[in-house]
Amino acid sequence: MKKQSFAASTLFTVSFAVYGVLLVMMTLLKNKLSIGGLWSTEAHQYRSIDLVLFDGFINPPIWWGPWTNTFGNIALFVPFGFFLYRVLHSHHRSRFTFLETVLFTGVTSLGIEVLQWVFAVGYSDVDDLLFNTIGGLIGAVIAASVAARTRKVLSGFVLVASLIVMGIMVYSSVMG
Repeated sequence: MKKQSFAASTLFTVSFAVYGVLLVMMTLLKNKLSIGGLWSTEAHQYRSIDLVLFDGFINPPIWWGPWTNTFGNIALFVPFGFFLYRVLHSHHRSRFTFLETVLFTGVTSLGIEVLQWVFAVGYSDVDDLLFNTIGGLIGAVIAASVAARTRKVLSGFVLVASLIVMGIMVYSSVMG
């Protein structure tokens, strides 16, 4: 039993760490790395800030851009909320784990947006802050709703998916 628990704990930790590297690659290195042609690295080599909510939908340069941004930011932070909720729930046993997860996700997203602006890594956008936080909330709901075995499967899925996306990013950036 303890051996299984140790294996599950190790899988969780490794998955969270690898996902964390992917999160950094997709947010703070997007001026150097891309996924195929999903975004242009050149477009992310300057500083921009957008403080108008849903501004990207008003006059988008390409019709699918705001939708990719919306659902991409949500999906990117679902694992963050999933892992963070489990960490907070298992270590602190707080009655406010959902609230703490959402707040910490929002603060983390704000930190990323500020770092993007400071280091001139493309667009710092209030929409990203909102959608990342929603993704974190969805991840927390999933973490709270599924059984321990399913959480282990999801951790493994996030690990494999993160490694695949990281490989695609490196390959397409080196070969492109």
